[in-house]
Amino acid sequence: MNKNNSIVIVITFIIFVMLVAGLFLLSDSPRAPTENNTIIVTDLAGRTVSLKVPAERVVLGSSRDLHEFAAIEGENFSKKIVGWGTDLRTSDKDTYDKFSEKYLEIKNIPEVGYYGNQDFSIEKIISLNPDLVILPMFDYDLAKDDLNKFEQAGIPVVFTDFYQNTLENSTKSITLLGKLLGKEKRAKEITDFYNDQTNIVYSRLAKINKTKPRVYIESGWKGASEYGRTYSSLGWGPIVSKAGGDNIAKSFTSESATVTPEFLIDANPDIIIITGSNWVTTPDSIKLGYYASKDSSRSLLKVYLKRPGWDSLKAVENQEVYSIFHTYDSRIYSFAGLQALAKWFYPEEFSDVDPEAGIKEFHKRFMPIDYSGNWMLELKE
Repeated sequence: MNKNNSIVIVITFIIFVMLVAGLFLLSDSPRAPTENNTIIVTDLAGRTVSLKVPAERVVLGSSRDLHEFAAIEGENFSKKIVGWGTDLRTSDKDTYDKFSEKYLEIKNIPEVGYYGNQDFSIEKIISLNPDLVILPMFDYDLAKDDLNKFEQAGIPVVFTDFYQNTLENSTKSITLLGKLLGKEKRAKEITDFYNDQTNIVYSRLAKINKTKPRVYIESGWKGASEYGRTYSSLGWGPIVSKAGGDNIAKSFTSESATVTPEFLIDANPDIIIITGSNWVTTPDSIKLGYYASKDSSRSLLKVYLKRPGWDSLKAVENQEVYSIFHTYDSRIYSFAGLQALAKWFYPEEFSDVDPEAGIKEFHKRFMPIDYSGNWMLELKE
């Protein structure tokens, strides 16, 4: 072998090694945290945060973020969660039970309290030695005075948002989580799917020239005996508007508020939507989720029709009363909430759209658990 051939072989080998190394670095394969993997990100609160990636020990300040975390991490999600809030178990028991049925180990994840219950424990979090704490933007005002404590302990904190501006910030939050967890390719697949699903609605609404239906949406966590919150500028409020509805609470100065019966009867909406979940503290609330059945959920929805004065409402007379999973307004599944509302508002234009099909496909492609149960229903079915 002559000298020129030897040089060619050596150069070819070096190029091959560099290509293999580059492919590894671009993959979603876990990488050991080193100084070279320190990145700077901007979270949904606009804060600049420096941390090593991929994060291997994570605390979910809101355990309801399990949906998004598991979608990105897949089967190994439970190995990375070293602590979490108590809210999933109390506010969305169906999801908690569905995951723990397959992944028994999540019952042993240490709980760190919850800002909403004013029992969030920074000391407990520090004792868990996490690489990262993830908090929702709706807790920012409660948490901002504690950020210095986390900084002094050397624990990075990032804020995500699937609620205050869900239709715009869900994909931004997923992209951020992908960077933090070393799953950028997976995050891109999820955000592409999400955008495809929401565009089904936006592309059709752009061609509709009709009077918007007047809509009242209420959180059903208190049950039918007491009026729950309605929404103006966050949560379900923007989703109603983005789906082509005229939200009767859109002018409220409060982001969420409880209407009086007199206000609702005077407003006389065309469509009424009551949200449901499995709230352990209110057994008479509408059950929706992984273990709900349509017949039992519809029976609970019908109780609302017995509220004083509701028999005079257009929505009740025309059976335009619906129920939908409460946290569709604050999960990566919000595309399904958008589709369901658009179909209820414009049934002819969306007659071929099946919101449940999108949720099923999302579970099949991205979730480590199977789809089941009932997540939305119509009174007149």
